[in-house]
Amino acid sequence: VVKKAICRILSFIMLTVTAFLIWCAATVTGGGFLDLSNIVRYVLTGMAVLSGVIALILAKIGWKK
Repeated sequence: VVKKAICRILSFIMLTVTAFLIWCAATVTGGGFLDLSNIVRYVLTGMAVLSGVIALILAKIGWKK
């Protein structure tokens, strides 16, 4: 029971982290001599995908019957 509750809470936390990373990747801007905004956007998108997968795995464990 405790393991399922912890997994549910962590899945919600990872889901909010995923939403935050998607928002950051969508709003990143750059300019100037050394523009690294595209690289940052790709890194943030990869981190969002990874945290989304972790959230799905935790949710699957948390709500398993």
